[in-house]
Amino acid sequence: MRNIYICLIVWFVCNAQVFGNTFFQERNFQFRSKMFLQDTTSENESEIQFEKSQNKRVFKSPGKALLFSGMLPGMGQTYLGNWLRGLLFVGLDAAAIGTWYYNNNLSEDKKKEYSFYANEHWDFGRWVHDYYKWYPEDKPEEFLGNQELWNSIREVFVNKTDSISGCHESPYCYTDIWDHSHKVEFTWDGEIQSSSSEYFRNTVFEELCGNSPSPNRTCTNDSLAIAMQLEEHSVIVVKDHHFYEGIQKYDMFFAGWDDNDSVSVVTKQHGDKIATSPNQTAYRSLWGDYNKIKTLAGNGGKFMLINRVVSMVDALLLAKKWNNNHDLKLSLNAYPDLRNKTGLGGVKLALYWK
Repeated sequence: MRNIYICLIVWFVCNAQVFGNTFFQERNFQFRSKMFLQDTTSENESEIQFEKSQNKRVFKSPGKALLFSGMLPGMGQTYLGNWLRGLLFVGLDAAAIGTWYYNNNLSEDKKKEYSFYANEHWDFGRWVHDYYKWYPEDKPEEFLGNQELWNSIREVFVNKTDSISGCHESPYCYTDIWDHSHKVEFTWDGEIQSSSSEYFRNTVFEELCGNSPSPNRTCTNDSLAIAMQLEEHSVIVVKDHHFYEGIQKYDMFFAGWDDNDSVSVVTKQHGDKIATSPNQTAYRSLWGDYNKIKTLAGNGGKFMLINRVVSMVDALLLAKKWNNNHDLKLSLNAYPDLRNKTGLGGVKLALYWK
């Protein structure tokens, strides 16, 4: 029974001291304790001695360092006493935030600029009315140019890939306005419709142009009549990001520009030909400026995230490096005493940081 008491006392002292140090990690101190256990028949009394010395360095929690740098890059480094390193991460984060904020505001201004320009020079009714302007295989009399020039312009709007319909050979097949994968969405009598839908082909186009899709694909209504139809059916074009991007990128939307009579064909580096005009070229420049600025803003946001992650990893490694040089040491030594029935005269427990 007495042996059990001795074991319990040793266990209690060990656990109390070890767990105490584990919980209060910031209070990193070393101490030694000596316990002399005597038999109750002996005249000597039990004696416990504690020796406590303050360590000059404190334990640094890797979890805290990681959390601090996650909250603010560089904060984990300052927690570890590395102020210059912490200021570096804080400075990088401030630069990234400034880059994101400035360019994000500037991109919003550019967005308003290109939106206003597009609304001023591109029109849905004109797009429907003029879409088949280059449909005829032979140049019209009003065209100021030769047949070769007409063919080069018409080539931009035709389909050359459909072998079943015979479109792969000259003069090729003119692509219908509703046959494109890209589309314009708009309201028609309060409901959202699409330029690629059957409803647009069989109902909207017929009412706007004044005739069903005939073989020559022409509008008998003039621009004024189309504008009246659009107002009567409460047509509002859905001008989202895809719309503003599409009218400067895809040839199917070229007819909507107010200077489409000044069309010219440009060959890109990879050989593709596109139709362009002065107003569309100016709009493409505005859109390109917006994209560049938006990309800079996005890069600032990405760098904020990268800087935060790097700071967290760096703080974690610094904390581990710190604590590797100050390892926790625990030793338990027993001293025999033959005068006791247990044969145990004393126990020395030492707990300290290296």
